[in-house]
Amino acid sequence: MSVVNKYHSSGFSLIEVLTVMLLLGILGIVALGRFGDQDLIAARGFFDDTVSAVRFAQKLAISSGCDVRVITTASSYQLRQSSTCIADDFTNPVVNPANRNNNYQNLDIPAGFSLTAGSITFDARGQREGATSNFNISDGSTTYSFRVHASTGLVEVL
Repeated sequence: MSVVNKYHSSGFSLIEVLTVMLLLGILGIVALGRFGDQDLIAARGFFDDTVSAVRFAQKLAISSGCDVRVITTASSYQLRQSSTCIADDFTNPVVNPANRNNNYQNLDIPAGFSLTAGSITFDARGQREGATSNFNISDGSTTYSFRVHASTGLVEVL
């Protein structure tokens, strides 16, 4: 005859349940905090995209031997190239290498942010025409910046 322990039960103790609930609560707070900063994530994505576009413009100018201009407004950027590679008209949009059906531009800056307006022109040597200048993407409290050096065309993230 075997002795059965009538007090033995299977399941979780109260301490184990409370520990799991506490950990889930902490994870939930951290995850909700990250979802609340979607505008900051979108702004950083727009900034990275803008820096990549400026670097691509420099490489395109070197490889094609034609000047390439990046035109920035408060809410967008566009890459342009001259129609004849001699004229200074910059009427031809640069084709996006990732999707040849689209122009290389981004017209969707996140709400509340603005981009420094101006233009950057790279010559066939990849150098920036004009003086070294800074560009910012900002909403007043958060700012992402990059600099384009005139003598080398280096695009430096600040």
